Amino acid sequence: MLKKIKLLLELQELDLVLKEAKIVHGKWIDSKSVSDKISKIRERVDKQTLSRYDRLIKQGLSVVQFRNGMCLGCNLSIPIGDINRMTVGSMAPICTNCGKFIDL
Repeated sequence: MLKKIKLLLELQELDLVLKEAKIVHGKWIDSKSVSDKISKIRERVDKQTLSRYDRLIKQGLSVVQFRNGMCLGCNLSIPIGDINRMTVGSMAPICTNCGKFIDL
């Protein structure tokens, strides 16, 4: 699951680059190469995870960082037991408070 989070993080970065380029350059941007990279990453992620990613990205960031026991998406602490389960793979790395993917 942690490899999937890395893919989602890369997808999020590319989505943000594409959105920013469209805002700055309008319709003159050649976004084919970025769109191709996005398509290739999306093919490697399962539909259920992509569905959650797409819902979250509409509200802001979908994948957030984790520091000092806190999710940087909602700034609330995550129980250490949950973090341990996420690290070993017995629990999906998703914040129990805001529901965003966590990049551990």
